[in-house]
Amino acid sequence: MTERVVEGIGVAPGIAIGPAYLYARAAFEVEERHIAPENLKEELARFEQAVSRSERDLRKIAAVAREKLGESSADIFVAQALMLRDIAFYEAVVEHIRGDRMSADYAAHVVLSHHRQLLEAGESEYIRERANDMLDLQDRVVRHLRRGKILSAIETESIVVAESLTAADIVLFSQRAILGTALDYGGATSHVSLMARALGLPAIVGTHGVTEQVTSGDMLVLDGLTGRIVINPTEDTLACYRDRQKRYRQLQEEQKKIVSLPAQTLDGHNVRLVANLEFMEELELVEEYGAQGVGLFRTEVLFLMRKRVSLSEEEQFKAYRRIVESVAPHPTTLRLLDFGGDKMLPLGHREHNPFLGWRGVRVLLDKPDMLHPQLRAIVRASHFGPLRILLPMVTELNEVYAFKEHLGTVYEELAGEGVECDADIPIGIMVEVPSVAIKAARFAREVDFFSIGTNDLTQYTLAVDRGNDLVAEKFQELDPAILQLIRQTVEEAHACGIGVSVCGELAARAVATPILLGLEIDELSASPIYLPEVKRVLRSIRMEEARGLADRALQARDAHEVTSLLENWLREHDCDVASMLEA
Repeated sequence: MTERVVEGIGVAPGIAIGPAYLYARAAFEVEERHIAPENLKEELARFEQAVSRSERDLRKIAAVAREKLGESSADIFVAQALMLRDIAFYEAVVEHIRGDRMSADYAAHVVLSHHRQLLEAGESEYIRERANDMLDLQDRVVRHLRRGKILSAIETESIVVAESLTAADIVLFSQRAILGTALDYGGATSHVSLMARALGLPAIVGTHGVTEQVTSGDMLVLDGLTGRIVINPTEDTLACYRDRQKRYRQLQEEQKKIVSLPAQTLDGHNVRLVANLEFMEELELVEEYGAQGVGLFRTEVLFLMRKRVSLSEEEQFKAYRRIVESVAPHPTTLRLLDFGGDKMLPLGHREHNPFLGWRGVRVLLDKPDMLHPQLRAIVRASHFGPLRILLPMVTELNEVYAFKEHLGTVYEELAGEGVECDADIPIGIMVEVPSVAIKAARFAREVDFFSIGTNDLTQYTLAVDRGNDLVAEKFQELDPAILQLIRQTVEEAHACGIGVSVCGELAARAVATPILLGLEIDELSASPIYLPEVKRVLRSIRMEEARGLADRALQARDAHEVTSLLENWLREHDCDVASMLEA
């Protein structure tokens, strides 16, 4: 058999080697069928029984998730069970059975398909990924109506290859000691990816057709670090990856020791390493990976997960309080709702060019009915631990002034109500457009900290749509122009006595750590799983050396030259993970 390679997106690190198990979800043909009036009562009872059995399934899965991953991960399945009783589903199906005389199978199929298609049409990747959860409910209910079995037999110690999986699938499969998973579809923000990372299962998604190239029993190598799948590897390739797998495990053991060490350079300079979070389920990772707080919690994800236009002040308060209490005594930075751009506005609003349109703080200032309850909830939560507020997509000073007026009103309201809170919550802005970096001195006099969003800053500075495959190679965060804007922002901020964080993807790339350190960044905020690698680099360099690298990078011709400079440095100082695995 010939060795073949398929590329995808590595969403859970690690290397798995073993036989493939091609998993195909059993397809149910649901034909339009109507029932006689005398069968109505029986059909409604059949539907109720299917819902009850589906709830029982999800409670069992939640119990497994709770045992393996903790309470927060079980919440995903508890929420799915609640959806079964949601009026938009349960009552709608009953109405189709009773009013249209549809069979229970067809009514459930129609209602859930409608909801799933709405999610699939969403502009946001996050919303589209939620369609997979809806598909799981659809299959589960229809299978119980057909009295089918929910779980196919999965071979133990195999690599599961499938078009897609649900979060419930991955939890159940983990009980069969699977080695990893490779999927045709999916993204980094899917519940499957989140579960795979939490379970420590190497995972690759977005292969666009690995299921067409693999048959059950094929030997596979799945490299979640690079997103590469090798089908039927040669003996030489297999030996190479077995060594790589062994070294990776050794590296993980070494990184556990790093987690508890200070984030400090060889000459004693401290940089705060904090976590970027999107899900409540990730809170446990803050301590596990040694983060010194949360540098960015994307609050809009709470809204997107509930699939609702708004959350009440009380619902938000409970969520923010839980985050703050969990992270204390370290600080939590809550970014205000950042809708627009690639995050679908829950307002039915559409634009030809959303990245240059109504997004971030512009939306909030135009929609006080969204801003006001969120601010009240955040200020109330400040009583339970240190908290900072971050404004997204600021472009004008007037936006900062207008926000402060809203915040002042909230302080007055809560004081009048006798609510205890921090009356001086630090306020920061995202630096993600060139105009703010250029005017950094003026902004620095009005706020308490800056947080540089390198993804958007790169997009707006280099005029490259980061979601456009045609120009993806031009999206270069290490371009000297970007580095110059970062340096200017830091210098102006420090002159005014305020700190600067980097919370974009650049902060997660260990290759960029020496440069960011040399540019005098105070805080790096990234997904927790990347922090040990960043800390390894941090603890291997002196500030004088980092400043020298930053100076050379600013004089470089382009991002490729900067990357080459940094990769050489990592190799010379034994900090390059790729080289360490190849050694």
